Amino acid sequence: MSSGTDQNLQDRTDGETDEAVTPGKRLRADNDRQKDRQKDRQKDRQKDRRDRGGAHKDKAGAAEAAEPTSLGERVVFRLKQWGITLSYLVVAVVIIALIRTFIIQSFTIPSGSMENTLNEGDRVTVTMYDSDKVHRGDVVVFTDPDHWLTTQEPTGLQGAAQDFLVAIRIFPQDAGHHLIKRVIGMPGDHVVADGKGSLTVNGVELDEVYLKPGRSASDLAFDVTVPEGYIWVMGDNRANSSDSRYHQNDAHRGFVPLGNVVGVAKNVVWPYSHWSSLSSGHEVFSQVPEPTSTPTAIPSGPAAPASTLAGSGS
Repeated sequence: MSSGTDQNLQDRTDGETDEAVTPGKRLRADNDRQKDRQKDRQKDRQKDRRDRGGAHKDKAGAAEAAEPTSLGERVVFRLKQWGITLSYLVVAVVIIALIRTFIIQSFTIPSGSMENTLNEGDRVTVTMYDSDKVHRGDVVVFTDPDHWLTTQEPTGLQGAAQDFLVAIRIFPQDAGHHLIKRVIGMPGDHVVADGKGSLTVNGVELDEVYLKPGRSASDLAFDVTVPEGYIWVMGDNRANSSDSRYHQNDAHRGFVPLGNVVGVAKNVVWPYSHWSSLSSGHEVFSQVPEPTSTPTAIPSGPAAPASTLAGSGS
């Protein structure tokens, strides 16, 4: 009896021992596998770092290979780089020159002769492509026809710099010799001022809404018919504008050759507070009929004195 019992106890003890040992073995095996996986991941990370380091070295080596080593090679390399940069600059200058010659330019207003439409210091955009399509009421930029301005040309280094900028079309041709006025008369138009505030074109009295407040149409009387190929211009600030009226004894009798027109001012772009369009002047002339005839030449002889001009005797 006792021996059987002992045997059973021994069997249970052995079984219990076996059951207790088996989970421990499994745990150690799991730990070993985790350690192996960690080692594998660590090896992979180290390999990735080595690969990235090699790539950086390859790039650095490529950069070093691209940079010439000898003095002659470095000079040639730098000259090529400068040549590419210079070619870009030349292309940019050519594009700017073409735009400013044929498309659009900006001009700064130098005086108050066009107030309040344009104030001194305003910057306007002027289109060049329609300089031969001028209409009554347009605000135009034109080159000085008969020394209306007394501008002195810069000399020395400043003059040379201006000539260079003009040559590459950064500055406009005849820089410093441009005026800006409003077109009042086109070829064939009969323009008459009585000197008392009335201004007519082809017999229609104008209501010039663009005039500076408090200014009359003209305090100077005149009576002109615009010849073919010319325009008659006046400032919006009539009391402070040396325009066609005051140059009737010049070679062109105050008329501006259409060939002198650089372009038509379209918008005020600076300052921002004065942004505006300059096209509203056309409405003032909407009722003016077309002329019946156009003189082919400028009148000869001196202009009539103001006392004998139309309206001055009444």
